Amino acid sequence: MMAEREEDEEEAWLQLRPVEPLPSQCCGSGCSPCVFDLYQRDLARWEAARASKDRSLLRGSTSQSCPSELNPETFMAFRISAVDRLSKDTYLVRFALPGNSQLGLRPGQHLILRGTVDDLEIQRAYTPISPANTEGYFEVLIKCYQTGLMSQCVKSWRVGDAAFWRGPFGSFCYKPNQENSPEQLPWSYRDKTRFGRLGQDLVDELVGSCRRKPFALVCGSAEFTQDVARCLLSAGLAEDAYFLF
Repeated sequence: MMAEREEDEEEAWLQLRPVEPLPSQCCGSGCSPCVFDLYQRDLARWEAARASKDRSLLRGSTSQSCPSELNPETFMAFRISAVDRLSKDTYLVRFALPGNSQLGLRPGQHLILRGTVDDLEIQRAYTPISPANTEGYFEVLIKCYQTGLMSQCVKSWRVGDAAFWRGPFGSFCYKPNQENSPEQLPWSYRDKTRFGRLGQDLVDELVGSCRRKPFALVCGSAEFTQDVARCLLSAGLAEDAYFLF
């Protein structure tokens, strides 16, 4: 009987063990915490609780890092209040916020959306386009792709449905008016704006034209940001002199 109770207890603990995320559950945007960070945290918490046979340790503590309904560690449900199809593959979706609350994201921050397709959980990063001080809702512009998994979820959305978000994420926080005069800017945006395809020659020219070492902000596809990062390094910038969104 003693052996049976021990086996039953062991089975109960194994059922409480956190499940390792699938690769599809990581959006690949460098979020902190990532779903794998949360898994490792929960696994360590589970192992400590199991060793001490104290299930109360599994509850942990509630994150207080966000002043709004958002939470970077837990997905929260937001009701879809409007879906506008702007083109054949682009949707503007409005999500309701409680009362007259504000989302409160700062420039450079984004959210993670969770969806499920054929029992496969997926996560993707999106940046709301509504002003941060908008009250009662936030809006996201989403381009759908024929082979996109999250696109299948977006195309199925209807008013009244719930979508699940967590965040905010983004370690770079833009602070306006850091420079006191135009002479302190790395270059004159008005006189030296460049148009065209970014490549090593153009990056060399832009970096070389700066009166002091610039700080570069790069946003685009994964391949684009990697290519530009290589160009910036070749142009003489250190890794802490640029930020990849």
